[in-house]
Amino acid sequence: MVGHDNYATNYVTGTLTKWVRRSTLLATGVLSAVLLAGYPFLPDLIPTHFDLAGRADSYGPSWTLFVLVGLLCVLIAATSWLSTRPQMLNFPVVVTAENAQSVFRESERMMVWVSAALFIVYVGTAISVWGGYGAPFFLAGILGLATATILGVKRTLSAG
Repeated sequence: MVGHDNYATNYVTGTLTKWVRRSTLLATGVLSAVLLAGYPFLPDLIPTHFDLAGRADSYGPSWTLFVLVGLLCVLIAATSWLSTRPQMLNFPVVVTAENAQSVFRESERMMVWVSAALFIVYVGTAISVWGGYGAPFFLAGILGLATATILGVKRTLSAG
Protein backbone atom coordinates (compact mmCIF):
# COMPACT_ATOMS: atom_id res chain seq x y z
CA MET A 1 0.00 0.00 0.00
CA VAL A 2 3.03 2.26 -0.08
CA GLY A 3 2.19 5.42 -1.96
CA HIS A 4 -1.42 4.51 -2.76
CA ASP A 5 -2.87 7.27 -0.59
CA ASN A 6 -0.86 9.86 -2.53
CA TYR A 7 -2.97 9.17 -5.61
CA ALA A 8 -6.36 8.76 -3.92
CA THR A 9 -7.16 12.47 -4.10
CA ASN A 10 -7.20 12.33 -7.92
CA TYR A 11 -9.52 9.35 -8.06
CA VAL A 12 -12.99 9.76 -9.69
CA THR A 13 -15.84 7.21 -9.46
CA GLY A 14 -17.88 6.38 -12.54
CA THR A 15 -21.63 7.11 -12.69
CA LEU A 16 -22.66 3.48 -13.32
CA THR A 17 -20.48 2.30 -10.44
CA LYS A 18 -22.13 4.78 -8.06
CA TRP A 19 -25.59 3.73 -9.26
CA VAL A 20 -24.90 -0.01 -8.84
CA ARG A 21 -23.42 0.51 -5.36
CA ARG A 22 -26.35 2.64 -4.15
CA SER A 23 -28.96 0.33 -5.69
CA THR A 24 -27.35 -2.73 -4.12
CA LEU A 25 -27.30 -1.12 -0.67
CA LEU A 26 -30.89 0.11 -0.97
CA ALA A 27 -32.16 -3.26 -2.22
CA THR A 28 -30.27 -5.04 0.59
CA GLY A 29 -31.97 -2.82 3.16
CA VAL A 30 -35.42 -3.40 1.66
CA LEU A 31 -34.95 -7.17 1.40
CA SER A 32 -33.66 -7.33 4.98
CA ALA A 33 -36.64 -5.34 6.27
CA VAL A 34 -39.08 -7.60 4.41
CA LEU A 35 -37.41 -10.76 5.73
CA LEU A 36 -37.30 -9.51 9.30
CA ALA A 37 -40.91 -8.28 9.16
CA GLY A 38 -41.97 -11.74 8.01
CA TYR A 39 -40.09 -13.57 10.75
CA PRO A 40 -43.19 -14.18 12.94
CA PHE A 41 -44.80 -16.05 10.03
CA LEU A 42 -41.92 -18.48 9.46
CA PRO A 43 -42.30 -22.15 10.40
CA ASP A 44 -40.25 -23.46 13.32
CA LEU A 45 -37.75 -25.05 10.92
CA ILE A 46 -36.40 -23.31 7.84
CA PRO A 47 -34.03 -24.59 5.15
CA THR A 48 -30.40 -23.71 5.87
CA HIS A 49 -28.54 -25.65 3.18
CA PHE A 50 -29.34 -26.79 -0.35
CA ASP A 51 -27.95 -29.33 -2.81
CA LEU A 52 -26.92 -28.40 -6.35
CA ALA A 53 -30.45 -29.00 -7.60
CA GLY A 54 -31.76 -26.42 -5.14
CA ARG A 55 -33.47 -28.89 -2.82
CA ALA A 56 -33.18 -28.24 0.90
CA ASP A 57 -30.97 -30.87 2.51
CA SER A 58 -30.59 -29.32 5.96
CA TYR A 59 -32.93 -27.42 8.26
CA GLY A 60 -32.46 -25.21 11.29
CA PRO A 61 -34.53 -23.19 13.73
CA SER A 62 -36.27 -20.12 12.35
CA TRP A 63 -33.98 -17.81 14.37
CA THR A 64 -31.19 -18.69 11.91
CA LEU A 65 -32.86 -16.13 9.66
CA PHE A 66 -31.22 -13.46 11.84
CA VAL A 67 -27.82 -15.06 11.24
CA LEU A 68 -28.38 -15.19 7.48
CA VAL A 69 -29.64 -11.60 7.30
CA GLY A 70 -26.83 -10.32 9.52
CA LEU A 71 -24.09 -12.18 7.66
CA LEU A 72 -25.24 -11.16 4.20
CA CYS A 73 -25.85 -7.54 5.23
CA VAL A 74 -22.36 -7.32 6.73
CA LEU A 75 -20.74 -8.86 3.63
CA ILE A 76 -22.63 -6.58 1.23
CA ALA A 77 -22.02 -3.47 3.33
CA ALA A 78 -18.32 -4.31 3.79
CA THR A 79 -17.67 -4.88 0.08
CA SER A 80 -19.60 -1.71 -0.77
CA TRP A 81 -17.63 0.29 1.80
CA LEU A 82 -14.34 -1.16 0.58
CA SER A 83 -15.27 -0.26 -2.99
CA THR A 84 -15.24 3.41 -1.96
CA ARG A 85 -11.64 3.01 -0.74
CA PRO A 86 -9.84 1.15 -3.53
CA GLN A 87 -6.51 2.52 -2.35
CA MET A 88 -6.81 0.17 0.65
CA LEU A 89 -6.71 -2.93 -1.57
CA ASN A 90 -3.60 -4.90 -2.45
CA PHE A 91 -2.87 -4.65 -6.15
CA PRO A 92 -1.10 -7.07 -8.48
CA VAL A 93 0.58 -4.05 -10.11
CA VAL A 94 2.61 -1.09 -8.90
CA VAL A 95 0.40 1.97 -8.52
CA THR A 96 1.94 5.10 -10.02
CA ALA A 97 0.67 8.61 -10.65
CA GLU A 98 0.07 7.61 -14.28
CA ASN A 99 -2.00 4.47 -13.65
CA ALA A 100 -3.65 5.24 -10.28
CA GLN A 101 -6.97 6.38 -11.77
CA SER A 102 -7.28 3.28 -13.95
CA VAL A 103 -6.15 0.83 -11.26
CA PHE A 104 -8.40 2.34 -8.59
CA ARG A 105 -11.38 2.55 -10.94
CA GLU A 106 -11.08 -1.10 -12.02
CA SER A 107 -10.67 -2.35 -8.46
CA GLU A 108 -13.64 -0.23 -7.34
CA ARG A 109 -15.76 -1.71 -10.14
CA MET A 110 -14.72 -5.20 -9.12
CA MET A 111 -15.78 -4.65 -5.50
CA VAL A 112 -19.09 -3.05 -6.52
CA TRP A 113 -19.94 -6.00 -8.77
CA VAL A 114 -18.89 -8.44 -6.04
CA SER A 115 -21.33 -6.64 -3.74
CA ALA A 116 -24.10 -6.84 -6.37
CA ALA A 117 -23.43 -10.56 -6.88
CA LEU A 118 -23.65 -11.08 -3.11
CA PHE A 119 -27.06 -9.41 -3.22
CA ILE A 120 -28.20 -11.92 -5.86
CA VAL A 121 -27.02 -14.72 -3.54
CA TYR A 122 -29.06 -13.01 -0.81
CA VAL A 123 -32.18 -12.98 -3.02
CA GLY A 124 -31.78 -16.71 -3.71
CA THR A 125 -31.32 -17.40 -0.02
CA ALA A 126 -34.40 -15.34 0.88
CA ILE A 127 -36.57 -17.13 -1.67
CA SER A 128 -35.38 -20.50 -0.38
CA VAL A 129 -35.98 -19.63 3.27
CA TRP A 130 -39.60 -18.85 2.37
CA GLY A 131 -39.98 -22.23 0.68
CA GLY A 132 -39.49 -21.09 -2.90
CA TYR A 133 -36.99 -22.24 -5.49
CA GLY A 134 -34.10 -19.82 -5.02
CA ALA A 135 -31.40 -21.99 -6.59
CA PRO A 136 -31.27 -20.08 -9.91
CA PHE A 137 -30.60 -16.80 -8.08
CA PHE A 138 -28.13 -18.42 -5.70
CA LEU A 139 -26.18 -20.05 -8.54
CA ALA A 140 -26.30 -16.87 -10.65
CA GLY A 141 -24.90 -14.94 -7.67
CA ILE A 142 -22.06 -17.44 -7.19
CA LEU A 143 -21.27 -17.25 -10.92
CA GLY A 144 -21.40 -13.45 -10.65
CA LEU A 145 -18.94 -13.50 -7.74
CA ALA A 146 -16.48 -15.60 -9.72
CA THR A 147 -16.92 -13.51 -12.87
CA ALA A 148 -16.58 -10.17 -11.07
CA THR A 149 -13.44 -11.32 -9.32
CA ILE A 150 -11.75 -12.85 -12.38
CA LEU A 151 -12.62 -9.95 -14.69
CA GLY A 152 -11.77 -7.39 -11.99
CA VAL A 153 -8.30 -8.82 -11.42
CA LYS A 154 -7.72 -9.11 -15.20
CA ARG A 155 -8.82 -5.53 -15.81
CA THR A 156 -6.76 -4.24 -12.88
CA LEU A 157 -3.69 -6.03 -14.30
CA SER A 158 -4.36 -4.43 -17.69
CA ALA A 159 -4.78 -1.00 -16.09
CA GLY A 160 -1.35 -1.22 -14.47
